Amino acid sequence: MAAPDAGVRRNRMRDERERTENYRRAKERSREDRWNAPGRARVVHPKYGTVVVPHQSNLTAILNAAEYWRCDWLEIRDAEVWAATPEDGPVVKPREFCGLTYKEKYNV
Repeated sequence: MAAPDAGVRRNRMRDERERTENYRRAKERSREDRWNAPGRARVVHPKYGTVVVPHQSNLTAILNAAEYWRCDWLEIRDAEVWAATPEDGPVVKPREFCGLTYKEKYNV
């Protein structure tokens, strides 16, 4: 006779892997949504300078600027977010978001 909990451990491990994978995919989708936001903002910080990033809210602009500057967003909480003007230049995006559609990126 098999133990009553024989398959429980395997299911827990599979569930944990699925949760980890779902979390990773959710983070990717969130990042992709941030970088594909329709607006533009100029983020100014005394230490890191100025960058024009996609803008959906001030928080997303700061998150994008922090990713561009390769720092933790908590380091630049004092950054100022301004509406971008045409003279500010183009939006700066990571290479993987430049000119690729969802189907091209994920081979769907």
